[in-house]
Amino acid sequence: MSVSVFIDRFEAWALLALGLAAGIVLPHPVTTALWTGAARAFERAGDVRMVERLTSGTKFGSRIRATLRADRLSHLRFA
Repeated sequence: MSVSVFIDRFEAWALLALGLAAGIVLPHPVTTALWTGAARAFERAGDVRMVERLTSGTKFGSRIRATLRADRLSHLRFA
C-alpha cells in the first residue's frame, strides 16, 4: 500500500468519525459535508465499496450522491 493511499484512507476514516460526532449536535449540512469529504477520500484511496456504502444510506445517501455529482458536473451547478 502506498503512502498516499494510506493517507487517503486515514483522512476518510477521520472525516467519517467527525461526521458521526458532528451529527449529534450540528445540523445535517455539516454532517453531509464531512461524509461527502470522506466519500471523496475513500474514492481516491480506491475503496469503491465504502463509497457505495456511504451513498446508499437512507438518510444522507442521496445528499452525498448529489454533492458528489455536483462536484463532477460543475458546468451544471449553476444551470
